[in-house]
Amino acid sequence: MKKNNVTLQKNNDGTMTETIKIVYVTDWVLGDNKLSNTDPFGEVLLEFDADVSIQNALPHNFEEIDLLILHPMEMNSAIFETISHSKSENPAIKTVVISSAHGSDLFLQAIDVGVDKYLLKPLLPSAVKKVSERLIRQSLEAKQAQKAFKQINLMFGAISKTSLLIRMEENGLIIEVNDLLCRLLGYQSEMMIGSHWMRFVERRFWIFLRTLVRERLKSGDIYRGIIEFISVKGDLITVDSTIYAIRNQRGEIEEIVCIAQDLSEVNRAILASMEQLIDYEPSLTVLFNHRYEAILVNQKYLDLIGYERNDDFFASSPTRTWMAETSEGLEPINFDGCTRREVLESIFRQVHNGEIQGRVVLENRHQNKEYYTLHISSMPNPMIPSEEYYILYFIDVTPIERMKEDRINDAKLMSVGRLAAAITHEINTPITYIKGNLELLQWECEDKIPEVLPLFEPIQEGISRIESIVGSMYEFAGTGKEEMKPCNIHMTLIYALRIIMNRSKHIVQILMNGEIFSLSSAYDSNSCMTMGISNRLEQVWIIILNNALDEFEKGTISYENRHIDIHFHCDEELITVAISDNAGGIPDNMVEGIFDFATSGDKKKSMGIGLNVAKAIIDKHGGGIRVSNKNSGATFEISLKRYKEKPDVV
Repeated sequence: MKKNNVTLQKNNDGTMTETIKIVYVTDWVLGDNKLSNTDPFGEVLLEFDADVSIQNALPHNFEEIDLLILHPMEMNSAIFETISHSKSENPAIKTVVISSAHGSDLFLQAIDVGVDKYLLKPLLPSAVKKVSERLIRQSLEAKQAQKAFKQINLMFGAISKTSLLIRMEENGLIIEVNDLLCRLLGYQSEMMIGSHWMRFVERRFWIFLRTLVRERLKSGDIYRGIIEFISVKGDLITVDSTIYAIRNQRGEIEEIVCIAQDLSEVNRAILASMEQLIDYEPSLTVLFNHRYEAILVNQKYLDLIGYERNDDFFASSPTRTWMAETSEGLEPINFDGCTRREVLESIFRQVHNGEIQGRVVLENRHQNKEYYTLHISSMPNPMIPSEEYYILYFIDVTPIERMKEDRINDAKLMSVGRLAAAITHEINTPITYIKGNLELLQWECEDKIPEVLPLFEPIQEGISRIESIVGSMYEFAGTGKEEMKPCNIHMTLIYALRIIMNRSKHIVQILMNGEIFSLSSAYDSNSCMTMGISNRLEQVWIIILNNALDEFEKGTISYENRHIDIHFHCDEELITVAISDNAGGIPDNMVEGIFDFATSGDKKKSMGIGLNVAKAIIDKHGGGIRVSNKNSGATFEISLKRYKEKPDVV
């Protein structure tokens, strides 16, 4: 037996060349441990830069052998048993049999036990050398691949403890995922292995990643960048990924590996900063992602609706109706069964696409309206610069709209006042003729037909009522420039009641200080005074009384059970007027804002019409107005400063 130990050589990159162990077994005569002319193949094998062992007995341990060459004088069952045993103990071993024995049975046996090469003699040593070179090269490749596989497994084992890992075939089918990724996405590993990895990636990355595999990875590039995975719940998880290919000796892609870091915390930090940004906005503000999905609203919006968490807010159903102003009027944006998220996303898409170009209107169940103009701004996503976040601002222009309405109403009131003044003047003239002629007729009848004199009393009463109503209209209409001057509060109440009497007499009885009011009710000319504008104060009483009448008309209380009570009281400092009804009262959630603007396309269905005007008038007079629910109805209490005439100083 002869053994040749070969020293390992370094490659150009500094790594060590793998050592190949060759065992050559022959029972031909070797003579003094030297090959004779009867076996020329040993000399060829000794030329290899390998660990070559030449022996005449079959080995028993095959684990470290890379190439086993058997050259027996006679073929027997022990040869095939040895080969079979070597393959079972070391599947990577390469085996060669050199023999002069021919026959199909021998070939079949050799194939069955896994002989890599069966060489028939006569045979040149160069042929053995060529076959051995090829098998040695295959062994080297197998060793290097096995070593690389071990290194990759060690690397993957270390990476799996801190990073997300996917290993896939060249066609994208997953062959391994780590526990971190499974827990993050909510899948069992068995559910992911065998599936195409694109199934777990957000759709908008598909085209890019297919191009990446088809072009960049095949050219040897490594991709580093952001992608998004989809969890089992449908949530998007942003990761910072590194994707590269593992190649075989022929340069073909055998595996594709994706190693990623979860950026959920970074994403949450970005959203937190976005939330702080929109919380500073004084208007209602909504944040959308690049898919136009609503993800955050600002604190003002949450407070307005009464929620603490965005998730609860978005999942809830709207209690008010959003409408868009169009050339044909208001068009509803809400639809039955929708959530607040769906409504906001619908508004955003319509604004973004130019379908909504005017204002939007928010209407509550009492048909009170709020008006908003819309504005969209955008900012780049810090993690994915090609994508943007969008911010939708609802800018409240209700005060401006109310100011416009107030001016229109003021103009209407001025027109009505002028018309009322003209009408009263036109009525006064014929009434004067009628009254004068009636008096003449009465004088004539006193002498000639005294029995008809009782008929004149109802006629005179009717004329007095007409004069009273005309006087109230003239007072309410006002003339000339408005200025503060002493005015009789009791008189303003009487005039206001006369004006609404035509409506109220069919709806409810009105009592003043316990007495039923009628057109014949007179005011106390000596009642307490305040500095004010009498027709404006009459306007306050009419607004409050008309709101009470509106509520009675909407309700189901019978006429005999309805009542409006006016209590008028004055002391040394204050004049107090309390107007109470039993029409059902004001909803608790509206009491605080009842003096805000309240308008509706159908006034009969609204509540609080004109109360903002009433409050503004009382404020201008230096008084106070408050409302509360008492005795199944609403009570408005108005207080004004009492005017005292200063005595002349001599």
